Amino acid sequence: MQSPPNLISPAPASPPVSPTATPPPPHHTTHWLRRADLFLRVIVRLYIGLILVFLPWTHVWAFNRFFLYYAHVARLMESGAVRGLVSGLGLLNLWIAISEAIRYKES
Repeated sequence: MQSPPNLISPAPASPPVSPTATPPPPHHTTHWLRRADLFLRVIVRLYIGLILVFLPWTHVWAFNRFFLYYAHVARLMESGAVRGLVSGLGLLNLWIAISEAIRYKES
């Protein structure tokens, strides 16, 4: 019995790669796209950092629904060490955002 004809053409053979071939040029993005990316990353990190620095010391931290339902978690989260740890992560986030904004260089 004959097999039906192949409706899908075979994949083209790739050309042999010579060891002296130069790699393709890198993809260049526009300056405004890199600036917009940097701006968004810095703004988001600043907002998250500010929230993490100040939120553990407000009444919103102590009286949220999750902590009201789970008393053992509330006791842990109301300790000064955990609040300090969360605020420290916020400070770290602020530091990363500011240092990234300062180190930005256009090429």
